[in-house]
Amino acid sequence: MRKHGFIDFNVDTSTPFSCITPIDFFNHVEFREELLTSTPKHSSHPELLGQLALEVINDIPDQALIVYTDGSRSDTGRAGSGIFSNTPGNDVKISIRNSDHCSVFRSELIVISGVLDHALNSYKDSIWILTDSRSFIQYLKNWPKIMDSTGLDILSKLVRLGQRKQICLQWIPSHVGVLGNEAANELAGRGCDLPNPSSTVLTHTEIHSFQRNKMNLTWRNPPAHHWYTAKSPGLSIQCRSSRAHQTALARLRSGHLRCMTFVQGVKSFFTCPCSLLASPAHLLDCWGISL
Repeated sequence: MRKHGFIDFNVDTSTPFSCITPIDFFNHVEFREELLTSTPKHSSHPELLGQLALEVINDIPDQALIVYTDGSRSDTGRAGSGIFSNTPGNDVKISIRNSDHCSVFRSELIVISGVLDHALNSYKDSIWILTDSRSFIQYLKNWPKIMDSTGLDILSKLVRLGQRKQICLQWIPSHVGVLGNEAANELAGRGCDLPNPSSTVLTHTEIHSFQRNKMNLTWRNPPAHHWYTAKSPGLSIQCRSSRAHQTALARLRSGHLRCMTFVQGVKSFFTCPCSLLASPAHLLDCWGISL
């Protein structure tokens, strides 16, 4: 556990090498980051993307278990994941509350790990996991470079599942009217609203991102003193008078009078006729001194 400001972080462990050795391989495990008809998402109409996504879904074997997943994070940093499956006999609706400031990407990892646990206990021989996170599938395809504990846990489960089941992780576009994806997105949003997170672990990258955003917010919101809003230095103590009067008033308000001296780094003032130090505040209150 590491303490940063007022928040305690449990740091996720990582290894300098992947746990998957060259003799391990993914039997019957597919990583699909494209639709059947490849098309760029940013330049394609949502209705076209929706039709292409349904083309993929309709091509899935009837006996397969289809699971939709999604991750979410609110503006306040609360994170959640959602799992949805409406396969007959396997109706699943799950919302998961993740640790605060958990990234959306790792929320996707967490939910996939949970889906694989469900798949291990399923009687179905074919498992299709549909996600709208293309970066997640690309991350798993590059499995030799995975070093975080959540990613390694997913790889271990995929190796076990691939020995006896057909596994396919398929990307589908988000917000194009696919009912299963919309349901998973709603469940992930509900997960953000749950009271207690299932884990408080964060990665080094998430902690760094949180601290960076916190510092950026501090820079964008300076201290709330009236002189910070002035258009030029000294504007808050200026008055419509002669320069000599403005200087005298500025010295009085700031406490830097001509009669002030520094003795061993401490401000020192002359003695007033009333036997008190003639500080700026005293000069304004004392009737025994003539200006």
